[in-house]
Amino acid sequence: MVAGPSPSHGLTRAWTVLALALLLCLIAAAARAEDIVVIMNKDNPNVVNTEFVTRIYTGAIKGWPDGNPVLAYDQSEEAEAREQFCTLVLRKSAANVKAIWSQNIFTGKGLPPKIAGADTAVKALVVSHRYAIGYIRASQVDDTVKVIGR
Repeated sequence: MVAGPSPSHGLTRAWTVLALALLLCLIAAAARAEDIVVIMNKDNPNVVNTEFVTRIYTGAIKGWPDGNPVLAYDQSEEAEAREQFCTLVLRKSAANVKAIWSQNIFTGKGLPPKIAGADTAVKALVVSHRYAIGYIRASQVDDTVKVIGR
């Protein structure tokens, strides 16, 4: 009588295949997720950090340190960049940020950033307005904008 593979061998192989599939999915997701950077107009004289960005994009403040109003731009709700921006920069989910703005609107504290579209549209608006701020994929950065942090 020839002994075949044991039942535990089949289970081990199934777990190995599952682990490899999961690893490939994670690698693919990481490859898709490109760094998001916050940009401002290159002629804007203000010096700010990511805490400032968070306060702008959650409605806690409305102006630049020099007193000029901030013109903030957001990407569409469906944009992958928006979810990444909320998660990585604001340290909140996109749903949480939306809830914050719903409350701000309801209480009269302010309106959310204007929806500008994708990277190209956001960059064009930031370039055309001295006191504008937005976020785009790092690969879209050029010398027409200034990056706030990395």
